[in-house]
Amino acid sequence: MAPHVVFAGLSTLDLAYLVDEFPHEDSKNLAREQFTAGGGPALNASVACAALGTEAVLITALGRCAIADLIRVDVETHGVEVVDTTPRALGQPPISSIVVASSTASRTVVSIDGSQTAAPFSDDLAHHLDNAAALLVDGHHPEVAIGMATAAQRAGVPVVLDAGRWKPVFERLLPLTDIAICAAGFQPPGTADISDICALGPRLVAITHGARSIEYATTESRGLIAVEKVDAIDSLGAGDILHGTFCHFLATGLDDLAAVEHASKVASRSTESFGTRAWIDALNS
Repeated sequence: MAPHVVFAGLSTLDLAYLVDEFPHEDSKNLAREQFTAGGGPALNASVACAALGTEAVLITALGRCAIADLIRVDVETHGVEVVDTTPRALGQPPISSIVVASSTASRTVVSIDGSQTAAPFSDDLAHHLDNAAALLVDGHHPEVAIGMATAAQRAGVPVVLDAGRWKPVFERLLPLTDIAICAAGFQPPGTADISDICALGPRLVAITHGARSIEYATTESRGLIAVEKVDAIDSLGAGDILHGTFCHFLATGLDDLAAVEHASKVASRSTESFGTRAWIDALNS
C-alpha cells in the first residue's frame, strides 16, 4: 500500500474576488472574477498533495451546517479523505473574505481562525498515521495538533509544521517537529536567527520570502533555494500549496531540500492563476 500524508488543522470557506487594484474605503467595486472553495492552511495543503497523486487525509473541524457541507464536498471532490473531529457541532466553520489585486499579486484576508472552535483530540485519530509518510500540522486546533504530532513522533512519522504567524501552541509543537516551513514573519520569542529556530527541534527550517529565495537551515548547514520567476497574479494559498506539495515529494522519497525545491516550483506556478484550484487544472491539461 502506497504511503499517504495526514494533514491536521484548519478548514474555512474562502470567498475570493479578483480586482485590478485594492478598493478604497466606503466604495462599491466590480470584481473581474470570483472564487469559492474550501480554504485554510491544512485543507489547501491536503488538496495540493492529492493533486500530485499522493493520498491525503484531512483531520479538521467542520460540523453539520450547510457551510461545512460545501467545504466537505469541495475537499472530497479533490480526492482527500475528511475526518471531522466535531461531527455533531452546529456552529459554522470560519468564512474568509478575500480581495486579490492582480496589479500586485497580493491579497487581503478578513476572517476568524479556529480559536472559536473546540476541536478535541482522541487516541483513535492516531490510527490514520499507520503507513503515513508524513504529518502536517498548522497549529490552528491545538489539541489535535499536539495529539497528532506526539503520536507521529512515537510512530516515527516525520512532522511538518506550517508556521505562519506565531501562536503559543508552537512552543509545544516545535520540539515535536522535524521540518518547519515558515512564513517570513515567523519568529518565536527569544530567537533572532533561523538557526535559533532550528535549535528548538526541527532538523530543517525553511523560511519563505514570497518571490525571493527561500532561506533554510539544518543542524549542519544553511543556504538559499532560488524561487522560479513567474508572471504572478494571485499569491493566495501559495504557501499552503508549497506545504502540501512538499509533503507529496517527501512521500515519494526525495530528501528534505530537494522536496522544498520541487514544491517551490509548483507553488510559484500556482500564482499564475486566480484562486487555489485553477493551478490543478493547468497541471492536468
